[in-house]
Order: sequence, then C-alpha cells, then structure tokens
Amino acid sequence: MTKEQPTHPFIDETDLTNAIADSQHIAAGIALPVYEEIQLKNTVLNLDSVKRYLARADRIAVMPCSCRTKRKNCDHPVDNCLTLNDAAEKFIERGSAREVSVEEALNIVEEAHRAGLVPMAYIRTDTPRPQGVNFICNCCSCSCGTLGVSLKLGKHVHLLKSIATTTTDASKCASCGACVERCNFGARRLVDGRLEYDKDLCFGCGLCASVCPTKAISLIQLL
Repeated sequence: MTKEQPTHPFIDETDLTNAIADSQHIAAGIALPVYEEIQLKNTVLNLDSVKRYLARADRIAVMPCSCRTKRKNCDHPVDNCLTLNDAAEKFIERGSAREVSVEEALNIVEEAHRAGLVPMAYIRTDTPRPQGVNFICNCCSCSCGTLGVSLKLGKHVHLLKSIATTTTDASKCASCGACVERCNFGARRLVDGRLEYDKDLCFGCGLCASVCPTKAISLIQLL
C-alpha cells in the first residue's frame, strides 16, 4: 500500500535540473532534531549537539538560503544558512556571508525552528578543505533543492538520514493537530479526529515535539 505523502508545491519539471545542480556537491544530508537530548556520533543532532559543532568550528558565518532566495516559493525566513570552517572562510572572503558568534548562530537555529524549518547538516565537497559537516542549513519543503526535491519525488526515505524518531504517549495526546501542521514528512495526520502516526516516515527533526501542548511527543534514539 502506497504511503500518503504531504503535498509540496515544489518542484516542477523545468526546475528539476536546477535542483539537481543545487545538490551536486553535497556528499550527505542529515536531519537535525533541535530540542531533545540524544547521544550520537555526528549524524542526527539536537541543540546541544549543534552547539558542540559550532563551538568546535574555527569560523562560523551566515548567508541567505540560496534555495528560498532563488525560488521564492514561501515566506520562511531566509538569512539562516550557516557555514562552518573552510566553507565559512570561502564565503566570507567572497563577501556573500557574514561572520557570527556561536551565540548568534544558536539564535538563528532557534528562530528557524520556531518558523518550522528542518535543520540539516550537509557535508559539501566544493570548499577549500572539506572535512566533516561544513554547512548547517535550515530547510523547507517548499523550496529546498535537497529536502524539497526528495519529498516531492518520494525519495526522502532513501536519500535523507536520521538516527532519531519520535514516540507519542496516546494517554496524553489530545489529537489537536498541532504536530500534523509541523511535520514536513507526512508522518502524522488526523483521521476522523484522531492522530495517526507512521514511524517509518519520521525523521526525528523535533518540530512536532516542541509544539505539542500536552508534551505527548518525545524524541528517541534509533541506534
């Protein structure tokens, strides 16, 4: 039985070539949960893990999201693409990014989370000394050349990686639908007034957990 997927306005056939070009230098993309404490090994991150990435970075810079700037498919905030280390140096030197502190970078991540964006770690190879995660982007399903395309084409289960998922305490769940509106992956939906959850479609980004009014949702580690 085919799993029902959320509707995403992005992408049409004429833009597919551009989207592929956007992603050609990405070696890996990883969904990053924000608020829960999860022990991990450089894959799925929470806010504390993001902070450790930022604290270890030699330089941090922020630049406008190229996907939303280019496509203008939504009104999500734009100035929240974080670059680290060699990537930060590259774009600061070009004049297309501005250097920020760890505290500023964390504020950017938190603001993006409140806006419903999915924090993603990217390992890009088109930088002077690529080594490990050098981009932390805050992605939307409306415009993102990686997240948006993979969701639209139904390939996200194969292309995106996360070692976190969520669990819902049915005794606390009020079936209010707040989590449904926040989920980019179609893992949650309301059917006849009751919440249905498909764990196979959950990437543990944490967007649902932070808005649940009854605290029924928790992030859990898969590995």
